[in-house]
Amino acid sequence: MKVRAEALIQSDFLSSILRSQVGILKVVRASAGLQGLTLQQFSVLRFLKLRESVPMNALSDELMVSAPVITGIVDRLESKGLVKRGGSSVDRRRTEIALTDVGNKAYLRVREGYRLPLREALGRSLTHSEQETLARLLVRFSREIPIR
Repeated sequence: MKVRAEALIQSDFLSSILRSQVGILKVVRASAGLQGLTLQQFSVLRFLKLRESVPMNALSDELMVSAPVITGIVDRLESKGLVKRGGSSVDRRRTEIALTDVGNKAYLRVREGYRLPLREALGRSLTHSEQETLARLLVRFSREIPIR
């Protein structure tokens, strides 16, 4: 009986994490939408913000989509002037994608749009100490998630 109760608590905990993730993604998607971007397009901008430039296959791997799908996403972002394609200094056959200044500004606007409502929700639901504890626990948990 005790094992079953622990499994139920663990299942509820995982459900809570997933529900929180869905709620967060809805807020991020709404903020991206205000800038005329999809969640996937914003994910590309976020990934590029963390790096100078990346090959298409790295974007494909990061977003877990096929090469044709990432090509379409990059095409749309490029047509908006948010990213640019360039050659690789390492391999002439490889195309590198980089964030433009316009893309960087769009990224920052989306980020600002979701940070405030999420910070407010955290402030209403958790003390500062609880927020710090949650952040530490989530970092520890995320390190243990097996990536396949």
